[in-house]
Amino acid sequence: MAPNIIPDNLISRLSELVNTKMGLHFPENRWKDLRRNMTGVAQDIARIHKIENNPVICIEWLLTTPLTKAHLDILAKHLTIGETYFFRDKSLFQALRQNIFPELIRLRQKKKCIRIWSAGCSSGEEPYSLAILVDQMIPAHGKDWKVAILATDINATCLEKAEKGVYTKWSFRNTPAWTKEKYFKKRDEKYFEISPALKKMVRFSQLNLVENTYPSEFSHIRDMDIIFCRNVLMYFKPEVREEIIERFFQSLTDRGLLIFSPSESPCVRHSGLCPLYLPGTTFYRKIEAESNVKPEPDPDPNPNPNPNPEPEPVKPVKPDSQPPYLKALTLANIGRLEEAETFCRQAIQQEKLRSEHHYLLATIYHEQNRLRESVKSLTHTIYLDPEFVMAYFLLGNLRQKQGRLTEADKHFRNTRSLLLDMKAEDILPHSEGMAAGNLLKMVQSMISKMA
Repeated sequence: MAPNIIPDNLISRLSELVNTKMGLHFPENRWKDLRRNMTGVAQDIARIHKIENNPVICIEWLLTTPLTKAHLDILAKHLTIGETYFFRDKSLFQALRQNIFPELIRLRQKKKCIRIWSAGCSSGEEPYSLAILVDQMIPAHGKDWKVAILATDINATCLEKAEKGVYTKWSFRNTPAWTKEKYFKKRDEKYFEISPALKKMVRFSQLNLVENTYPSEFSHIRDMDIIFCRNVLMYFKPEVREEIIERFFQSLTDRGLLIFSPSESPCVRHSGLCPLYLPGTTFYRKIEAESNVKPEPDPDPNPNPNPNPEPEPVKPVKPDSQPPYLKALTLANIGRLEEAETFCRQAIQQEKLRSEHHYLLATIYHEQNRLRESVKSLTHTIYLDPEFVMAYFLLGNLRQKQGRLTEADKHFRNTRSLLLDMKAEDILPHSEGMAAGNLLKMVQSMISKMA
């Protein structure tokens, strides 16, 4: 066995350690992710403690050393990797703009106070998106309204980036150009900084959701009008998820709203939370504490007194339903490729212009060695999103495998061009947590070998 191959017994002990110390759940079917991410952990630990840069040695060191906050921060940096960008999930932000925020503004008209919590905020794109939306809907909030947006994450590296508020154009994919022009200052050709006014609206803080430290007066985690926690529950065991949802419930004000990602909705089983279905997304409303009867129907979804057009009618959906794309992604991850292909085709049929749907289909074809079909889907992906880094990279690999080296070189060079516009620490979407800097080194090596 090679010295840096992590044996099962060691990765099992590491999984238990991470679960005990951090609450993060890495069952056996996710050991592959844990093994891959330990390369970065080993590099950081080796640099700080002057030990050999080797994942096996690093794990043995972690298992026999009292772990400090600095050690846990390194683990969090590499084991909790978020993929995010501004105004991610158009359905959600449309529902917030048309239904949720108008009602909330009406209800808070006297107090003029709104409290929002982004739990698992990653590098800050979500809370800043919420700040932009608030600014659009309450332009005079600085004078008359008190809007507090709390943003927390376990990953200290992500929080450091979020507090700086500096982003590359990759964070603005699928974001209207006027958003960047109005709310960001261009620092140079690569970087854009969020406006000081919006920075002041968001307070960042490190928090591990498994810890029983909230709700709390001290941390101001209480009486929240809306809590966002998307793509976070998947890191925890079912029993831990229930504890976190209970603490979220206690942290909400009466009739406050809780929002998860669509794939996490089946995890929500709380008698005090009533689902509210809006097109493309599901919210969970806290039932008023003194009410022992069925919750009253939700108010007019467009209570804004302005003569705006009526929003789309609410279409009920099953609480445990999962979008075809997420079903396809889940099935592909466990190797059930034929079923994954079926659901991925359904997702494309529903949303033909979503580049990530076509990319997933391309990866399924690739795993099945259906290279011609994979190339076709990747070409479609790039047509829909000319800045889809991983699509160029996979296309280069496929062309190289087919012996079409000139085309492979072109796609690798396109990949390099996009990566040069990103920060080295930026996490690439649809890459299973790979940083831009790591892929850039790999691509440059491949280009050199082909020269």
